[in-house]
Amino acid sequence: MHKIAIIGYGKLGSHLFHSLKRNRRIKVTTVVRNSKSIINPALINLSDIIFICTQDSKIRNAAKSLSAKPFDLKKKYIFHTSGSLNSDELVNLKNKGAHTGSFHPVQTFESRAGKYSHRFKNIYIAIEGSKESVKAGLRISKLLDAMPFVISKEDKIYHHICCVIASNFLAAHLHQIDKLSRKRILKNGFNNLSFFSIYKPLVEQALENIARKGAVKSLSGPVERNDLNTINKHLKALSKKHRDILPLYSLMGIETVKLALKKKSLTQNEAKKFLTLLNKYLKNH
Repeated sequence: MHKIAIIGYGKLGSHLFHSLKRNRRIKVTTVVRNSKSIINPALINLSDIIFICTQDSKIRNAAKSLSAKPFDLKKKYIFHTSGSLNSDELVNLKNKGAHTGSFHPVQTFESRAGKYSHRFKNIYIAIEGSKESVKAGLRISKLLDAMPFVISKEDKIYHHICCVIASNFLAAHLHQIDKLSRKRILKNGFNNLSFFSIYKPLVEQALENIARKGAVKSLSGPVERNDLNTINKHLKALSKKHRDILPLYSLMGIETVKLALKKKSLTQNEAKKFLTLLNKYLKNH
């Protein structure tokens, strides 16, 4: 049986706790609320695996607390769950004889969990660290019904950039629909619907297409069909009354043109016309 301690009971830590708690081959020995909480040496020493689930800026403080004399860290497996940081954050624990690594669930945790949430089931977990800690991370991932993969220290930051684009930027991107639809769409007989009720099927189908065919082959819309007139109308409309959305629309339009070129649905000359138009609005914003 794995005996696991969790330091940091926030959004990620609480979901991890409830997911670990469900497995009979795992016993959670202690949960430390945050990096400033008093850590019970006896319960830490009883654990063979320790997860530090604090904010990135607090990881070193938690590691510093664990490196104190009352704690026996020899041959323990200690992971932090940061997406952007690698196992070097735990170097002082490694010097105390611990096997150190990073264990990053590729999932979003927008609030603290009060019960089992299925958030770890069938997700990927990026594991990086010493040979021994990687093996332990692989075992725990499988007990969580997750799908682990091993990543290098150098590539960890690029992995996290992908996560931010996939999740955080998606939220910011869809918020633009929220702003525009509340002012222009929901007032026309859709007052009982949230903006996402209207556009959710479109988003879901686009994601399904990308999952099956890839982003390039899944591209559709006015740029892909060389409809410069429609894009021009969009830009003019936003320029008149919703200039705050123009930068995002223009930038994403430019990236869409690049995607259309890869799909070969636009020629170089056609693409140049789109880019000239989009850059004009971007510069004049």
